[in-house]
Amino acid sequence: YDTVASSESLLSMADVAKVLDMGIGRNKLYKLLRDKGILQDTNVPYQRFVDAGYFKLVESTYTAGENQVVATTTYVRQKGVDYIRKLLTTSEF
Repeated sequence: YDTVASSESLLSMADVAKVLDMGIGRNKLYKLLRDKGILQDTNVPYQRFVDAGYFKLVESTYTAGENQVVATTTYVRQKGVDYIRKLLTTSEF
């Protein structure tokens, strides 16, 4: 357990919903985390949850017309999956 929980692997929110297999999909999971004050309206976690090692933000760039756009994607670390699992077992959703 400690090896998995401390690993650096990252999961998308859709993968977290599938792995947890608790009858909640990606969109409901995002909403729950926003309602609990973990994610901002833009689905970016508040800094204290990043600092705690639950989430990682990954920036990527793409071209839209003539503009370079920077997109930020929220990924969940294994420690965060465990945190979300505990949150779901104590919450009604």
